[in-house]
Amino acid sequence: MKPERAKSFRFYHFCRELLLVHFRLFHRARFIHHERVPKTGACLIVANHQSFYDPPLVGCRVRHRALTFLARASLFNSPLFGGLITRVNAIPIRDGEGDIRAIRDIIERLKKGEAVVIFPEGSRTFDGAMEPFRDGASLIIRKANCPVIPVAVEGAFDAWSRIERAPTLGRRVMVMYGNPIPPKEFNKDINDRIEREIDDMRLELRAELRRASGGSYPTPGPADHAFGSSESLNSSPASG
Repeated sequence: MKPERAKSFRFYHFCRELLLVHFRLFHRARFIHHERVPKTGACLIVANHQSFYDPPLVGCRVRHRALTFLARASLFNSPLFGGLITRVNAIPIRDGEGDIRAIRDIIERLKKGEAVVIFPEGSRTFDGAMEPFRDGASLIIRKANCPVIPVAVEGAFDAWSRIERAPTLGRRVMVMYGNPIPPKEFNKDINDRIEREIDDMRLELRAELRRASGGSYPTPGPADHAFGSSESLNSSPASG
């Protein structure tokens, strides 16, 4: 390994361990089936998007390899923050656009055997419930000739929603990693399957958080309903 790459690798793992301590100490984080992420070889990790917390939450418990993340291009405008997220394997992608260059970059990284994390909703949820995958993310999934791992994040919306400037410490978060879906099982309904699997896991985690909190957390709302249900669709900002 080249010295620069080795230095970057050490920095990535230092940040990962620091974030893991943070989530366990301040949010009593639980990570379920993180071992399902393969130790080697290409894989595409697909997760729902509740909070700024999501990328580090999904990545910090995967200690056996480094992950690559997508990040909104505007986050790279700051030399300090942009430099930081670049060193932890972030790829810029323009919000609201089909960034063909970024998509090609992701496919190339997968061909090289990397593990790439995407949030196919494209932006953080407004209410904790899942939203449909965007076209660019759907294209990546269809072209990924590697296992796809559905991942569910729950509690992060209540811990740090998009309207809050800072997280609320003490609120629990959970992450569950699903079984890898091999390319041979990809078909025209693969996106629908991944959406359902992620939301099923999310609702399972939500029920566990309710049980652990005596029914008080997470806050009741649209996220109590399954993705695509009439209740979920009627409460979505896009439906109004």
